[in-house]
Amino acid sequence: MVSAVVGGLVTALFIFAAVVGGGLGASDSGLTGSSGGGTVEMREAPAANAPSADLGDEVGEGSVGDVYTEFGPGVVSVDVASADLGPGGGSGFVLDEDGYIVTNQHVLEGAEGVSVRFPSGERMQAEVIGEDASTDVAVLKVDAPEGSLSPLTLGDSDDVAVGAPVIAMGNPLNVGLSVTTGIVSGTERPIKAPNNYTIDGAVQTDAAISSGNSGGPLLDSRGAVIGINSQVAATGAQGVAQGVGFAVPVNTVKNVVAEIVETGDVEHGYIGVRMFPAGVDEISAYTGLSKEELFDEYGLPENGAIVSEATSGGPADEAGIEGGDEEEIAGLPVVIGDVVTEVDGEAVASPDDVIKVVNQKQPDETMTLTVVTPEDGEPREVEVEVVSQPDGA
Repeated sequence: MVSAVVGGLVTALFIFAAVVGGGLGASDSGLTGSSGGGTVEMREAPAANAPSADLGDEVGEGSVGDVYTEFGPGVVSVDVASADLGPGGGSGFVLDEDGYIVTNQHVLEGAEGVSVRFPSGERMQAEVIGEDASTDVAVLKVDAPEGSLSPLTLGDSDDVAVGAPVIAMGNPLNVGLSVTTGIVSGTERPIKAPNNYTIDGAVQTDAAISSGNSGGPLLDSRGAVIGINSQVAATGAQGVAQGVGFAVPVNTVKNVVAEIVETGDVEHGYIGVRMFPAGVDEISAYTGLSKEELFDEYGLPENGAIVSEATSGGPADEAGIEGGDEEEIAGLPVVIGDVVTEVDGEAVASPDDVIKVVNQKQPDETMTLTVVTPEDGEPREVEVEVVSQPDGA
C-alpha cells in the first residue's frame, strides 16, 4: 500500500482542528472487529538516560546490527486481500505475547482478509481488533503458540530529541524485512490522518521510508519503539520528498491501542472547524506584507490561526465562530474567517497551537478562545464545548 502523503500549503487548503482520533471503524475494512474487553501488556522501556537503558542482553547504543538481530523477529509484514483495491499491505510489529500486533490503519484500507508474515517466513491469519483512522493506528491479533512471539518494547516519544539516531524497520516494496538508519529530523510535527483530521506530535526522520514500510516501527538506538512509520512528504503530484518521513508518536499509539483493546472503540473530542494551514505570521512571511499591512488591508490581527469554515451545528458554530470567503493576498489564496488569537489564555501563532489544545481535551470539557472577526477587529472571548467526534466526520 502506498503511504499517505502530506500536501503542500495551497493544495492542502484546510486542516481539521479536532482531536486526533475517530470512531473504531473496523467495519471500514470489511472485517468484523472485536467488541473490546481485552487487555494488552505493552512493554515499556526505561528512560533513555537510566542506568539500565539497554533493552537487550547484548544490544549497545548505536549498534544497528545488534538492534536488527535482537528486535527484527518482532517485526512483521502485513498482507491484505481486497477485491476492490487488489492485494496490498505494509508492516507491523508485535506488542505482546498474547498476539496483539500494531500497524497503520491505512494499511488495512478495503481489507477483506489480513495475514501477517514473520521474518522466519511463517504466516498467520490475523483478526482485526479495531482501527482508528484519525491516528492511523490499527490493532491485529494472531493465535500464536505460547512463547513464540517477540514483542517489541515501547519508548517515550516525549523524550525524543532532534539529532538522535533512529532505525526504521519494515517490508519496503515487499522485498522482506529491511532496516534503514537516520536521525530524528524534527519533533511535534502535525500530519494529516487518513480521514483528514490532524495527528499532532509526529516524529520526523530522514531514515529511508518507502511504500510497504507503513506500520513498521521507528526505533531509537536502544531498540525502543518511538513511533509507527506512516508517511512521506509530497513534492506535488509527481513524487515524494526524499528524506522527509513521519512516524505517528508512540505515546499516541499506546493510548489508542489500550482503548481499542479494552473498549473496542476510541473516543475523541471535536469542535468542528477547518483552519487555513498558515497562521498570520506565516502569511506575512509568504506574501511579504507586514503585519500592519495585513491589518490595514484585510483586518487580520497581529497573530492567530484563521478559521476557514465552522461546521454547521458544531460546537464552534454554536459558539458564534464563523468561517469566511476566499481572498487573494499577494497571490496567496486565503479563506479568511474569524481569527483565533488565544486558546485558554495562551497566544496562538498557527493552527497547530489550536489543534494541540483540542487534542488534549476530553468530550464534555470546554476551551476558551479569544477570537477576532476581521471586519471589526475587536477581540472577544468565547467558550467552546468539546464533544465526541461524530461518525463519518
